Amino acid sequence: MNYQDAIAEINLALPSCREEFKETYKANNSFMVISTFTRQIRNAIQDQNQKILTNALQKMNELYDKGDTALKNAIENVFIYALDSMTFSCGIERRTLVFSQLSSGLNSKYLQQVYKTGL
Repeated sequence: MNYQDAIAEINLALPSCREEFKETYKANNSFMVISTFTRQIRNAIQDQNQKILTNALQKMNELYDKGDTALKNAIENVFIYALDSMTFSCGIERRTLVFSQLSSGLNSKYLQQVYKTGL
């Protein structure tokens, strides 16, 4: 799955993203697509919208599992990197919900990033 396929999949899961992806610069590479999607997830966390958050995280897992190398790199370098700051101000219940929805692969990448030596 490439970034164009990812846009179609994200639009199915979160129709609210359609308008953002109409702006060309937000949909011209994997990093911009994942950045836009991450912003939507951040909004769902802040708005405490559990249904949208659950759907979005499940879609992120699917994109990571089925994505090409560029999409996986974008998820690791944009979404995983932002995950800590997105959940920092959440209550423990919301944080637990977010991390329980992540696939083992994404959880593993998160832990690798958080516990890297030298940071």
